[in-house]
Amino acid sequence: MNDLTENAPTHAGAGHGSLQPSGSHSFSRKLFNIEERLFTERNLRCYGAGAVIAVGIAFGLLWWGKVRGNWVVSRDGTIGTIDFCWIWVSSKIAVSNDPNAINDPAAVTALYDKLFNPGECLFRHHQYIYPPTFLFFIYVLGFLPYLVAFALWVGGTLILYEVAIYAIVRRSVALIAAIAPFSVLKNLQLGHNGFLTAGLIGLSLVFVESRPWLSGIFLGLLTYKPQLGVLFPLALLASRSWRTLASATATSLILALAAAIAFGDQGWSSFAASLFNRTSDLSPDAAIYITLESVYGILHRAGASNTLAWSVHAVFAVLIAAWLWTVWARPIPYALKAATLVAASVAVTPYVLHYDLCVLSIAVAFLVSDGLARGFLPGERILMLACFLGLFVIAEPVGPVICATLLCLAARRIAAWHSEGKALPLETA
Repeated sequence: MNDLTENAPTHAGAGHGSLQPSGSHSFSRKLFNIEERLFTERNLRCYGAGAVIAVGIAFGLLWWGKVRGNWVVSRDGTIGTIDFCWIWVSSKIAVSNDPNAINDPAAVTALYDKLFNPGECLFRHHQYIYPPTFLFFIYVLGFLPYLVAFALWVGGTLILYEVAIYAIVRRSVALIAAIAPFSVLKNLQLGHNGFLTAGLIGLSLVFVESRPWLSGIFLGLLTYKPQLGVLFPLALLASRSWRTLASATATSLILALAAAIAFGDQGWSSFAASLFNRTSDLSPDAAIYITLESVYGILHRAGASNTLAWSVHAVFAVLIAAWLWTVWARPIPYALKAATLVAASVAVTPYVLHYDLCVLSIAVAFLVSDGLARGFLPGERILMLACFLGLFVIAEPVGPVICATLLCLAARRIAAWHSEGKALPLETA
């Protein structure tokens, strides 16, 4: 199959629910034809492969120390300062005789001094700020050497991410495209949990309608990253997805209780305290400035007062939540509901970092799946490409712009579905 739209209608009204332009809109038709020539499966394989090769070269430079000299292992052989350091140390504490020590800064610093040489991994005073349930995900890493644990963590979570992508868009080219964004590179570089988050979100949404109980389990597991899941209960309530909601609630409660039993009763109170013990840029460490990929982050970076930044962000979040309720309460194509929920979930949280943005690949995958099923609209594939390129801008926060673009693309498809649906009822996924 050479063309990504081979199974889609080729012109408006040609098939059931076609969203493609009619011949009367000359500019739209020309733009659409350009996209048809550019975005074939063969071309996308080439584009994706080129991006992957570029990423491979970048990692080769990182590995040999030609650019930064500080990835997993630095040029001089010392352990690099990446986020996986605190993940591995946390796993060591989780498998120890006193897992409650993870909430004791002095004990954590002492373990860093024991596990790392001087000058290695400068997160020695890094406070554990995740819910204690995250320790279940990293528990096995505590039995492994650092480099083996890094490879297992990154490789395992990357596979989960790719499985979620393929479950949404069953094309091999999707697997290539999914590893091309810069946010993927950041997760590979830092050894962070963006792949895990994206995988859980994607798989949860894939099974909402077909296997609601399984969907709820994936969603319950996502509670380790609560700021990216706050809109899911709202969407499930709006769509009356009671079984998914019940399964997610049960899974969350069981995990929370199990974490308290396994890792000590201080974990949840320490996590709650960490939510408020933040600097104005929401960093848990005053010595580390973080670039937030949110509306709040943009305003804070621009010098706005905290009151103004929080107020604008809150208004923005409420409007998105209201739109999400409207979308999920109506019988529209499910892929558009899912894409809206993913982009909205990233947009409403004030605390989102660049490595979290690989979650947006899940939103794009749902938009692409809807396009493959019902045809693409003129210009939307170019805008998706622009979002992909925008992820390479790391000097400034780009998250809100990309989220807004994806939300608009989903809204445009919903409007087109509405227009076509008046004349010809469409099936929902």
